[in-house]
Amino acid sequence: MIWRPQPGQRVELHYRKSMRATCPHKQRGIVMISGGKKIVNALVFLDDNRLMVVPRGNLTEYEP
Repeated sequence: MIWRPQPGQRVELHYRKSMRATCPHKQRGIVMISGGKKIVNALVFLDDNRLMVVPRGNLTEYEP
């Protein structure tokens, strides 16, 4: 989990097994906007050109 995702940071999405049918597990992208101290979501631009709001607990750092 990334505690404070930063704009421009490369990330990979991770979802639990029961959510993988509807959520893009293992998709990679770039953080566009991150919430403040109390907001725990980040806007992520995925590599397949989709924008998603993702809870920060579902983000891991990705280094290509």
